[in-house]
Amino acid sequence: MLKTIKRALHFFRIGLTAHKIRRSQNETERLLARRALAGLFADGRGITMKVGQLFAGNDGATPFQELVEGIEPLPLKIMRAQLEMALGQAVKNVFRSVEPAIAAASLGQVHLAELKNGDKVAVKIRYPDIAEAVDAELRLVGLLPGVGPVSRWGFDLDAYKESLHDNMLRELDYRSEAQRQDYFGRTVQVPGLKVPKVYLDLCTERVLVQTRAEGVLIDKACSWPEQERRVIGKTLVMTLFKSLFVAGEVHGDPHPGNLFYSHDENGQPLVTLLDFGCTLAITKERRLALLKLIVACRERHPVTPLDCFAALGFDSKKLAPISGSLPALCQILFRPFLLDHAFDSTQWQLGQAVNQLLADYRWWFRSAGPADLFLLLRAFQGLVQQLQQLDVKLSWWQLLQQAVGEKSIQQAIAYQLPVIPHTPETNILSFAQQATMLCVSVTENGEPRVSVTMPADEVLDLEHLIPEDVLKRIVASGKIDLKQVVDALRRSGITPQQLFIFEDDRKTYRVWLK
Repeated sequence: MLKTIKRALHFFRIGLTAHKIRRSQNETERLLARRALAGLFADGRGITMKVGQLFAGNDGATPFQELVEGIEPLPLKIMRAQLEMALGQAVKNVFRSVEPAIAAASLGQVHLAELKNGDKVAVKIRYPDIAEAVDAELRLVGLLPGVGPVSRWGFDLDAYKESLHDNMLRELDYRSEAQRQDYFGRTVQVPGLKVPKVYLDLCTERVLVQTRAEGVLIDKACSWPEQERRVIGKTLVMTLFKSLFVAGEVHGDPHPGNLFYSHDENGQPLVTLLDFGCTLAITKERRLALLKLIVACRERHPVTPLDCFAALGFDSKKLAPISGSLPALCQILFRPFLLDHAFDSTQWQLGQAVNQLLADYRWWFRSAGPADLFLLLRAFQGLVQQLQQLDVKLSWWQLLQQAVGEKSIQQAIAYQLPVIPHTPETNILSFAQQATMLCVSVTENGEPRVSVTMPADEVLDLEHLIPEDVLKRIVASGKIDLKQVVDALRRSGITPQQLFIFEDDRKTYRVWLK
């Protein structure tokens, strides 16, 4: 109880400091508050420090960066006792030497060591009492109420709490982490990727022993020549695609401290992936459904996105009100895969585009998703951030083909989605039924004057596409409500149809989708 109260007070101080950041009126106050918040995250270790690492992943070189590079470690004397307790024997029986840690993480800290056979290794040792601290935090998380968007849009908060609980318990067991790291290293074979070898016979619930990893963080690798940065980018993209669609085990903690960059013996760039405590297992059925969804969106197959999302674990009943918008939503979500050329992630205004399409219903879509896919979203978000930092542009579709192979793509295309019941009001819309072009024509006295075509999804910004003088006349006529036209498209889908005809004096304006 005392531990729970102490963690609750720590949570409370974090909340107050975060509130102070939001209320700060000048940059100096905001920076001081952020430093204080980073310190609180570091002091908390456990779940609180992991949240701080999320801030570091998003912010780059900020006060939170120390949570990526490590915090003040506990003395070797304390951790040596933990190591002997976990091994069940004296340290000298296994190791020639164990060095003091130079940095620490959220659940444990890493010590460089040498085995008696001469192998140079890294030993991750769990903090004493961290399991009890995490247990206290998890009980506090269980008490969090569902407010704001969580309550309004029906998020399954219990599922998110359960997912967090399961992930934290898995992270506390280093034997489980060692097994997943061993599987990942054997299964995800990508040029330029290194996964440290684990010594399974020395791994216990509290200790993980692996080969040493060396290198620099991404902020240093960003200054390498462009060709080397492109190689790194390809390795990162291929690693995510192969782990997701082939191995079915995705690294769900892509913060910068878990990636080292170096060169191999031939001078080629090498990416070392660390810390497999937080991974997401994806079943073969879900992998096939996601790959089928991406390919169908790209090739405009007669596939219903609603059925694909349901196979991924989404609540189909919640998606029913926005089912007509799902093909257009997929074009936004999977945009990098729809291009045959290199994709510039800095131009991917994902949040803005989703908001323009769904407005407040974006929360409805998010609440319909399964809780465990949060880790997959984190993995993709981390990849995009890394590519932006490296300043490289790559062809996602080409790399996906290389990662999974043509056979897997054809298997996904042929995969029969589970049959789900639909309510009569559900608008079942496939990719093949979606409009591809927005067309505008202007005639004067029956003679053509203007003819314009553009991508169909531009229709969502219809009011800003129409010249201001024409827009004023349309509004003044009271015959056409453009907002109502766009809202209807959001509900029913962007399908081939005539949107409106507006006659003004001798000119006729016609707008349609085809």
